[in-house]
Amino acid sequence: MSTPNATARLTLAPAEEIRPLVGLPADKPNDPNGPLAHLVGAPVPNVLAAIGNHPGLLTALNPFLTALGTGLLALRDRELAVLRIGYLLRSDYEWAHHVAIGTKAGLTADEIARVPAGPDAPGWSASDAALLRAVDELRGPAARVSDSTWQQLAADYDAPRLVELLALIGTYTMLAYVLNSCDVPIEDWFANPPALPEA
Repeated sequence: MSTPNATARLTLAPAEEIRPLVGLPADKPNDPNGPLAHLVGAPVPNVLAAIGNHPGLLTALNPFLTALGTGLLALRDRELAVLRIGYLLRSDYEWAHHVAIGTKAGLTADEIARVPAGPDAPGWSASDAALLRAVDELRGPAARVSDSTWQQLAADYDAPRLVELLALIGTYTMLAYVLNSCDVPIEDWFANPPALPEA
C-alpha cells in the first residue's frame, strides 16, 4: 500500500524522460480552477514516473487515460467510482489524488466521507448508489454488474457511457494494483494529502 513516506519499489523514471512520452510541456497548462488544480505547476506525478519504467506501456496507456479523463461520463460520477476503487483497494495514492479531483468535480465533503460506507449508506441517490454498487460487484467473485444494478445504471447512462464506466473501473483497478505493488509514494509537493480512511 502506498503511503506518503513510502519508498517506491521501483526507481521513478525522471521527469525529462516522462514528459515527451505523455506529451507534457515543461510547464503543464492545467487550469488553476479546474479539477486538476492540485497538479498546477507540479512535477510529473509519481504514478506516471512508476509506469514510465516501461516506456512503451506508458505511451500506449496515456491516450486511454486521457480518453477516460475527458470522456462521456460526468466528472463527478467518474470521481465517485474512482474513490470507491481507491478505498476498496486500499490505495493511499489513488484516494489522495481523487479526493482533490472529486472535490473540484462537485463531490461534497460529506459524500467523500460516505464513500467507505458503500452503496447502501443512507444519503445516496439511486444513481450514486448504483455507481458505487457497480464497483463493488465488479470486485466480487462474479466480476459482473448484476441485472438490478445494470438496470439502474441504464436508466441514467446510454450504451457508450455504460461501456466507459466498465472501462473506467477496470483501468483504475489496474492503476491501484501498480500503485500498491510498486509502493508508489504520494508526492512530497502534494500539500496535506487526504488520508485514506480505515477499512
